[in-house]
Amino acid sequence: MSPPPRTPLGTPPSASAKPSASEFLLALEPGCEFGPRYRIESLIGEGGMGRVYRAYDKDLSRIVALKLLRPGLTTEPSAMQRFKQELLLARSISHKNILRIHDLGDASGVKFISMAYVEGEDLHQVLKKRGRLPVDRAVNIARQLCRALEAAHGEGVVHRDLKPQNVLIDQADNVYVSDFGLAKSLEADAAGMTRTGEFLGTPRYMSPEQVEGKAVDHRSDLYSLGLILYDMVTGEAAFPGDSGLEVMYQRLKQDPKNPKLLNPDLPDYLARITLRCLERAPARRYQHAREILADLEAARAPSPSRSVQVSLPMPTRRGWFLAAGALLMLVILALALPPARHFILGRPAGAVTPAAIPALTQGQYLAVLPFRVLGDPASLGYVADGLVEALSAKLFQLKDARVASAAAVEKASKKESLEKTARALGVNLIVHGTVQGTGEKIRIIVNLEDVAGGRRLWTEEFSGVTQDLLTLEDQIYSKMVAALNLKPTDEELARGASHPTENIEAYDLYLKGRNAMRGQQDVKNIEAASRFYEEALKKDRGFALAYAGIADASLLMYREKKDSFWSQKALAAAQQAQRLNDNLAEVHFSLGSVYKATGKAAEAIAQLQRALQLAPNSDEGYRRLGGAYLASGRKEEAIQAYQKATQVNPYYWLNHNALGAAYTQLGENEKALASFGRVTELEPDNAAGYENVGAAHFRRGEFQECIPAFQKALQLQPYYSTYSNLGTAYFYLKRYNESVQMFEKAVEMNPNEEVAMGNLADAYRWSGQKEKAPATYDKAIALAYKELQVNPRSAITLGNLALYYAKKGNPNRGLDFMRRARSIDRTNVDLIYKEAIVNALASRPSDALKALREAFQRGYSTAEAKSDPELGTLQGRPEFAELVGESSGKSR
Repeated sequence: MSPPPRTPLGTPPSASAKPSASEFLLALEPGCEFGPRYRIESLIGEGGMGRVYRAYDKDLSRIVALKLLRPGLTTEPSAMQRFKQELLLARSISHKNILRIHDLGDASGVKFISMAYVEGEDLHQVLKKRGRLPVDRAVNIARQLCRALEAAHGEGVVHRDLKPQNVLIDQADNVYVSDFGLAKSLEADAAGMTRTGEFLGTPRYMSPEQVEGKAVDHRSDLYSLGLILYDMVTGEAAFPGDSGLEVMYQRLKQDPKNPKLLNPDLPDYLARITLRCLERAPARRYQHAREILADLEAARAPSPSRSVQVSLPMPTRRGWFLAAGALLMLVILALALPPARHFILGRPAGAVTPAAIPALTQGQYLAVLPFRVLGDPASLGYVADGLVEALSAKLFQLKDARVASAAAVEKASKKESLEKTARALGVNLIVHGTVQGTGEKIRIIVNLEDVAGGRRLWTEEFSGVTQDLLTLEDQIYSKMVAALNLKPTDEELARGASHPTENIEAYDLYLKGRNAMRGQQDVKNIEAASRFYEEALKKDRGFALAYAGIADASLLMYREKKDSFWSQKALAAAQQAQRLNDNLAEVHFSLGSVYKATGKAAEAIAQLQRALQLAPNSDEGYRRLGGAYLASGRKEEAIQAYQKATQVNPYYWLNHNALGAAYTQLGENEKALASFGRVTELEPDNAAGYENVGAAHFRRGEFQECIPAFQKALQLQPYYSTYSNLGTAYFYLKRYNESVQMFEKAVEMNPNEEVAMGNLADAYRWSGQKEKAPATYDKAIALAYKELQVNPRSAITLGNLALYYAKKGNPNRGLDFMRRARSIDRTNVDLIYKEAIVNALASRPSDALKALREAFQRGYSTAEAKSDPELGTLQGRPEFAELVGESSGKSR
């Protein structure tokens, strides 16, 4: 017999008086109905602000956490209004480490908040059970807290009650911060105390300024973070005491003990980070959560005078950004080779006969060369460079003008004559000039040369003060268009007349940031540029290009560090740039690239198509569009986009490199080899060309021919991918010990590269060092999961995970990941070959042979399959020999 149904709370069982809110709160038990929507399952916790229950949301069929506020906190209408406003602000924060607030409601006079439910424990419970945490785990939690605080502070939300009880940790050690915005909203009317002796906020985790009742900002949260970090690394409180007042008094008058006194094994850098957070004066603490994160990630102690800025804005005007990031781009574009072994595609000298560069063509093919500075380069150099980029960006918007990319111009402009420069760029018109000045005044002379005709078409001087730089740019552009005899449309004229900002100070800072990034892209230069971009945004919060630069830089940082913090920052910055100005091609380039990196290929395509509407002759735009098409499996459109880039600018090596990488991915090895050969013709001193032709030879099964190509690339520029590629060549030649040395070098140079780590694990297995392989596969698996946090639809990463699990001895899990990968991408020939390996390791020879047949039909090398030790169980079968025999001619 079933028990009688419970009477829903809020509906009295008799005609007795309606219970008060306090009585109502006390009456909640498991199984009770709370309002019409929720069913209480259990009490999770209780504190000064109320109770938290696990509940079932009947409308959405999901488990939630319900926080029921203590009635005494909600009686003042003005306080509740501020509370609602703060909750709305807190709901605007979208970050994986912040517990999302779903709803604010009322049931029988009890105010409640519904939130996401986390299956796990709070940090207070973890510390109570385990005491001091291992350093790695403490740092992992602290890093996630930093990301959460950075996201919240960026939206203007200060927590004010950050403590271990508000830090939830799930079973995978993911961190979720709860109760953002609650204390701030209720504090004003509570005058710092809710009832006798009880402060809003927890005494053990309050900052000195909270204790004193002073103005509080985001740095108060950083102090609380320091106290939490102290708890985690020592197992003890930074300020122990018998009462809340005693603890708070200590915070005003004493410094905490060095945590190394309590934990001698604590690394020095972590002790100093903790103590920097706990400076009593806010100005002496870290100023932003991202600074703490940077020091934690670099495992470095903070400098007392340093305030690290890690927004890392990158340039967004035109293609010079790709010159700086070219090697990174080709690492991503030309991920060519086998199972989990990674090649960036190169070529030995003489492998392809260079074709003569065609004579200069007639028509408006022009390049804007760097302007010469007469005077102090420190004060005028960035102005000259900014002028060149602004003119190039405006000219790119004209459909009747073909403009050489800035990255190509930078190298070609070093030729000793204008004629050689023009020939190297494939243009017949060149713009060049000088910039000089003293103090506030500048003088600009601009020349337009018809190199093919051997005559100067136009020259003019423009003078003014630096505050008139935007006006001078407009004047120069207008006169240049007239000299070129171009007829812009009304829309093109309107775009050319628009300014990225009207604030000359912001523009000046932006140019300085661009200049800082123009040299070597090391951390020092990136941080310097970052500070300039941040300062530019302080002058003009509507400066879209500054946000687009931050997006590009953050994406570059993600590719280096493989940390989803940077991809999220890139996406937020790019979206803000678009909100501010939807008519800048650079903005859509940035947003398209972020979408592609995070697995949103359809959105990436739409953004890049919009960019090309705004800059119809941008070879950079077609390159990026080709990558987005390729990521979405649209093979023909991808090739067409890459070919269009080579047509728009046939003399820029990166266009041919991108086309060759696409051919490689699609198994068209002969075409790939031709494209990479063109790279070596255009850039004989560029390591990328030799490396990529070497990889193309590998795909043809010519393993021995790869080695001189990779060695040549290493002579020009040692790079981790080249070592990995050379290791792969040795691997397939069964020179396993040499392959180990190369892969170890690659991992040493880039320990965050998942494929290099997987390569090393393979080499350990086959070189007789099997005891090292499992841990190395685990590292590769962890890096792959980090990639999937950013792009969960990365078929390549899913395929690599399938390989790692199968090789480690878990083929069934490998098969699951491979099925997911192939459901996303049915055309990638590398993925098809990997499927064959996973099936072979899973003792499914028929399925393995079926996948091999498809790979061979799409151009995969039969020589590679014959030499791959992972296919050893197939290589002795007659079906394998028959399949190789019938396919070998086609694969070559």
